[in-house]
Amino acid sequence: MPKFALHFGAGNIGRGFIAPVLQENDYEVIFVDVNSELVEKLNNKKKYKINFIGSSKESIEVSNFRALDLNSLDELGPLISEIEIISTSVGPQYLNNVVEIISKINFDKGIDFIAFENKYRASTNAKNESNIQQDHIKFIDVVIDKIVPLQSKNNLDVFVEEYGSIVFDSNQTIPLKLSNIIKQGNYDYEFKKKLWMLNGLHLCLAYYGLSKHFEYIHELYEDNEAKEFVDLISKEILESVFLLDGDEYKLLEKYKDTINNRFANSEIEDQLLRVARNPNLKFSYRERFHEPLDILIENDKSIIGFKKILDIVFEFSFSEVDGFDDFKNEVLNLGRSNLYKNFWMQDKKYNNYLTKLGD
Repeated sequence: MPKFALHFGAGNIGRGFIAPVLQENDYEVIFVDVNSELVEKLNNKKKYKINFIGSSKESIEVSNFRALDLNSLDELGPLISEIEIISTSVGPQYLNNVVEIISKINFDKGIDFIAFENKYRASTNAKNESNIQQDHIKFIDVVIDKIVPLQSKNNLDVFVEEYGSIVFDSNQTIPLKLSNIIKQGNYDYEFKKKLWMLNGLHLCLAYYGLSKHFEYIHELYEDNEAKEFVDLISKEILESVFLLDGDEYKLLEKYKDTINNRFANSEIEDQLLRVARNPNLKFSYRERFHEPLDILIENDKSIIGFKKILDIVFEFSFSEVDGFDDFKNEVLNLGRSNLYKNFWMQDKKYNNYLTKLGD
């Protein structure tokens, strides 16, 4: 008997990363998406290609799937008994909606739920926030890492980087086979490592690059002055992660180099404006910028690169960045003291922040 994975989100991540991983684990994929036109196109063409950017790896063709409109889940019918995994790549802001939807479906056996989202413990937090009562659904957390650049919405074929990583919590039994992509580890450590060293670096490079009037991330790796900053901030972030677990410095250096090699790939055309958007979240308390900065300040380590980015966001107006004007009006215009004390809630360490970062 075939086994099925019901995957919510037929966008670039869903098609370009999650679907082939599920198929490699012998699941037939049923996409669910709110975009009726996309669903129709998938069902009519019945296949698409995944192309790997800046790689000699040949493109792969994905087939043997079907797609459903979000409003047509009743069409699952007898397939419900064959579904073993429910997964998502819809974006964290829509995750609770998916959980509410599946809570109304009567499954007659245990189901594994995996949210492939860039959010801390996305699966279990969605369960808790939705107050779902179905005990037969097992919520599994993962740390996901894949760069999929902006691309045409009119084409089913997807362009992605070759690198991809999905890390499951080592405390959980997982429904996928371990591989060069699928791994297990200490969830909290793996999440912070990825959030700080990839997403945090991404954010810092975006604002540094915008201040130098670059358009893409890879341009920083082609400019000598910018490359010096890349090296500086990369090492500072690595140091912050090393302070979490002092046994992995060489592995962290390898991970740092892998990330920088990925960012330097000119074929990805990773737009700075895309990476810099939503600064209110990305610069917030214990997020990808603040938490590594805080641990460096606490341990009296170098924060020259972090201070440079903070100076940039206070000095420049990035109105073209989605959400920056709100961030400026609600946070930056109130001054650095407000940022340290209220936005970052550092009342007790205020003087230390003031000394290290300035007023």
